[in-house]
Amino acid sequence: MTMTIIISPYILLLLIAVFAFIIPILSGRIGVPAVVGEIILGIIFGALGFSLEAEGRIVLDFLAGFGLIFLMFLVGLEIDFSKVGVLGAKAFILGSLIYIITLCISVFLTYKLGYGFYLAIILASSAGGLILPTLRELGLSKSDFGQTILITAFVAEFATVLLVTVYTINLEKGITGEMFLLVLVFVLFFVLYYLGKLAIWHYPERLSAWFKSDQPSEIGVRAAFALLLVFVAISEVADVEAILGAFLAGVMFSILFRGGTVLEQKLFGIGYGFLIPLFFITVGMQFDLGALAGGGIYLVPMLLVIAFVVKLAPSLLFIVRYSVKDSISAGVLLSSRLSLIIAMAAVGLELGLIDATMESAIILLAIITCICCPIIFRKMQCGQKQAES
Repeated sequence: MTMTIIISPYILLLLIAVFAFIIPILSGRIGVPAVVGEIILGIIFGALGFSLEAEGRIVLDFLAGFGLIFLMFLVGLEIDFSKVGVLGAKAFILGSLIYIITLCISVFLTYKLGYGFYLAIILASSAGGLILPTLRELGLSKSDFGQTILITAFVAEFATVLLVTVYTINLEKGITGEMFLLVLVFVLFFVLYYLGKLAIWHYPERLSAWFKSDQPSEIGVRAAFALLLVFVAISEVADVEAILGAFLAGVMFSILFRGGTVLEQKLFGIGYGFLIPLFFITVGMQFDLGALAGGGIYLVPMLLVIAFVVKLAPSLLFIVRYSVKDSISAGVLLSSRLSLIIAMAAVGLELGLIDATMESAIILLAIITCICCPIIFRKMQCGQKQAES
């Protein structure tokens, strides 16, 4: 039995802050993404029995949850739409085609094994929140290759959230007016986009002042957080996953104020400097090793095979634009799963679509893939760069 050590939330935040500073240095030297080190650190903290009192746990869970939301905002913000304009609609078509094939293979394999459509949906997802940091560390996030991977991951996450939302609403209530509340999120997106374009057209000098490094009241940062929370709030009202609203907020910000601004650098500093490492460490801390005792460990090999097959096979379509090695490495990185699949597993357990054993296996699958896939991708890309040089 693991001994529980109750500590002050400030002491735990201190430990997290110290190790969040050390981990990128160490991970850079041993050649693994910092995200991997943060998750492992969280698992170690959990295994050591570090815990908080109820009030401290609420605060930490909120900060970690907001870290996830802010991460999805930065995923949307990271998509360079000037680059997407060069890539054209082909990148979105390619990403959509890859997802359709992924879902079809996932449905076929899960039904063959006696599981339902819900498991097929969540196994077809990707971890955009993990893919973005991995690409950024390798300097690929703004490249054509990196942007294509990001768009493909976005399509997978976006489609997964929509399919799960529609599927669960239909399961609980059937086709009702509530399902059409999804449209509110997109209506808001286009309304605010139109208003933003008008504001930029009529008040360019005033808005450009928001992006200056010496702006004393940081109006730009405040506006970014306000936009993020507007979309998150509307998503909550529409009973849609908050990460969908956060992503759309980042996309809008990227479209309206295209890349390279001082404000963008400040937002990335806030996210990757504190909130996002906190989220990944907390994910590791929340993993319950004892949950696998019920037999979930025996499901993991099967899930791993499906997780890689449904991504690697469709990713061969990348060959139309990139090399075979790049295509395979993209498929490996897209095979990573993390927060979204864990959240969807919790929803499935609550609705009785999967049992506790399957949920524990899915959580372990997410941890294994989020550790292994970025490392393999990094090795393949670094190996290719060395060969080219």
